[in-house]
Amino acid sequence: MVEKLKSILRRTSWSLVLKAVIFGVAWWVLPFWVFLIIALYLYFVPIGGAGKVSAPFFVLLLISLFEEQGIIGAIIFAAIFYFIILIRDLIIIDRRSAYEVLVLALSYLLLRNFFLTAGGSFNVWSLIYSMIVACAVSAMVASFIKNFSAAPEATDTSEFRSFRRMLGWMIFFITWQLLIVGLFLPLDFLYQSSVVFLVAVILIDLVPQYVFGELTRAKVLATGSILFSLLTIVAASARWTL
Repeated sequence: MVEKLKSILRRTSWSLVLKAVIFGVAWWVLPFWVFLIIALYLYFVPIGGAGKVSAPFFVLLLISLFEEQGIIGAIIFAAIFYFIILIRDLIIIDRRSAYEVLVLALSYLLLRNFFLTAGGSFNVWSLIYSMIVACAVSAMVASFIKNFSAAPEATDTSEFRSFRRMLGWMIFFITWQLLIVGLFLPLDFLYQSSVVFLVAVILIDLVPQYVFGELTRAKVLATGSILFSLLTIVAASARWTL
């Protein structure tokens, strides 16, 4: 029985790897609309469990829409898609930690792509795109909270849904403001995205901890100290063009 289970898991693992490879190659060589059809099929067939990781999946599609096609991007997108379907199909045991890592990785790619595309200028397009990025980050954090709350039955109450919407709007607004501020930093897009990401991690990491009832003073101090140290290193190593 154990050997049979291992055989099934090996076949499943190889089929997921094949899906991820097809996802990456399709994005690299095909027009986006064709890639989109293939990506939707790869994710939603079979449909079981697809709703749990749908927010990160659609954010990945958003990033792939604005990213320039290339082999490096194809490898990164294939790896992220593989990670998504591992979570969807319950292959990863610690799904909560995996989901949080996924949200952080996609958030950084979103910020990097935003500052690369915006080109350090503030105009109508950058304003609209910043709102889209902030909305995507907020949707992923809200999805994380909904899927991994300590008491899942509480998510069905109107009070919890209202509270989650309030948090979603708060994360959206703060992230949007961070993006706008980041555009005015006299840095290149890599440093802009790094600085804004490190500040945004406070929201992405600590807000769910608060909702789960796991936020402690020690956690806030540890996270704040680490992020402040990293932010200082990034700011000190950057070439400011004042």
